[in-house]
Amino acid sequence: MKALITILLLSASLPVFSATVYECTDSNGRRTYTQNPDGNCRASKLGTPSVYTSAPAYTAPAATAAPDLPPPSAGSDIAAARQQLEQARKNLEEGKKVRYGNERNYVRYQQRIAALEQAVSEAQQQLDAAQQGSNHNGVH
Repeated sequence: MKALITILLLSASLPVFSATVYECTDSNGRRTYTQNPDGNCRASKLGTPSVYTSAPAYTAPAATAAPDLPPPSAGSDIAAARQQLEQARKNLEEGKKVRYGNERNYVRYQQRIAALEQAVSEAQQQLDAAQQGSNHNGVH
């Protein structure tokens, strides 16, 4: 029974979605839009309505397992760590510029930014460790 009522209500509302809109001009040149035309009206071409949604929720990039590669040299470790730090800093700066629709609650924004700051901190620690490791191995 509920399904039948729902179908009847939906079918009754369909003409509303496809109603023609008319542009009417009065004697002073003012334009108005209506669904009930009078003498100075013509069908308007407003186009299809737009539907807007909020920005997608932020998802942190998933950590991927490193493939089995030969051990890199100390110099490439440092270069990779620097690149990772630079990317983490860039992500943080870009993240601060945007507030997503699901972050109406400011705490969600703060949590996302805190996660980005943590990524920068971890990348800095990895760079520091790589530099210390290369200093102990005699690479300068």
